[in-house]
Amino acid sequence: MSSPRLDGDPVRAILFDYGDTLVTHHRPVEALQRAYEEIAERLAAALHLAVPSAADLLIAVHDRVDGAVAAHQQSGALEEIDIVEEHRAAYRDLGLHPADELVEQLMGVEQQAWWRGATVGDDVVATLTVLRRAGLRVGLISNAAYLSPSMHGQLAHLGLARLLDSATFSGEVGWRKPSPAIFERALRDLGAGPQSTIMVGDSVATDIAGARAAGLRTVRLREHVDDPASGPAADAVIDRLLDLPGLLGVAPPP
Repeated sequence: MSSPRLDGDPVRAILFDYGDTLVTHHRPVEALQRAYEEIAERLAAALHLAVPSAADLLIAVHDRVDGAVAAHQQSGALEEIDIVEEHRAAYRDLGLHPADELVEQLMGVEQQAWWRGATVGDDVVATLTVLRRAGLRVGLISNAAYLSPSMHGQLAHLGLARLLDSATFSGEVGWRKPSPAIFERALRDLGAGPQSTIMVGDSVATDIAGARAAGLRTVRLREHVDDPASGPAADAVIDRLLDLPGLLGVAPPP
């Protein structure tokens, strides 16, 4: 590997954002409907009660919690939302009181449906593969409030887990980007220091500002989202993930 083309110490590690960097998401309508049919059946069997239809549960639980997560994100709060409690509250308001263990199991059913809504970006596998072959450590840092087993399961389902040395989610840490706490945890998980690590992401407010405050150099990717937000400029901007190896002096995938 030749010398990196970013100023500063040699780059030895990379942290990637997840959504709109490595993957894009769409609402998996049919998979969610099937998931809530299963959820309705499991609730009825466990509680020995008549429960709302799958369609009504989807609105009253999934869409309500999804709205709460979106509002929390838009608020700019750094502490992560308690998504388990949000689900408990949604069920309580329906007059349903599933045990905590069952609530988490039902959340897992819901989140597995979302695996069908995630699409790995073009050239992601090739890019991550060539970076790791060049000796760089590769990690993930994501604002994702969801249960840790579901998120790590999604990475495995998409074939990304094998290409990552670490994956750090806000739902595990309790803090969201741009909080320094999640960057400190991600660096620890990756086994890397800030001076030799770069952050690659699409969001100026969370990825670029947060990483710069934590002492990392930054690369903004505008392949899926060209973030117009004001804030600190990234050290580099790339149009495609496939441009990253060249920026770091690594031969691109064939």
